[in-house]
Amino acid sequence: MLTLQGKYHVAQNKRLTILAEATANQPLPLAVDIDALRDACADTGRCDLYVMTQHGLMQGTLVEKRPMKFNLGSYEGHLSFLPADKKAEHVAATAARTPQHQG
Repeated sequence: MLTLQGKYHVAQNKRLTILAEATANQPLPLAVDIDALRDACADTGRCDLYVMTQHGLMQGTLVEKRPMKFNLGSYEGHLSFLPADKKAEHVAATAARTPQHQG
């Protein structure tokens, strides 16, 4: 599963839309996240992911919406809260991959 690096705002209905370009309502998402989404969704047009939101870590599936004439496309889907065992497992795996700061 893909894990996005940025923190995103989820609507009350747990719907997430990530635009591939900046708007007045949404700043430009991290370029690394857009590249990762493009790679992960390239084959099927959808990808499973973990994402940090205002509610904490959530999981879901985003579907790629193809670019139209006046925009660069978007990724849309619904998220859900992780079960406690999955959350602990994901946090442990992320900590193992993250280099520790030595100061």
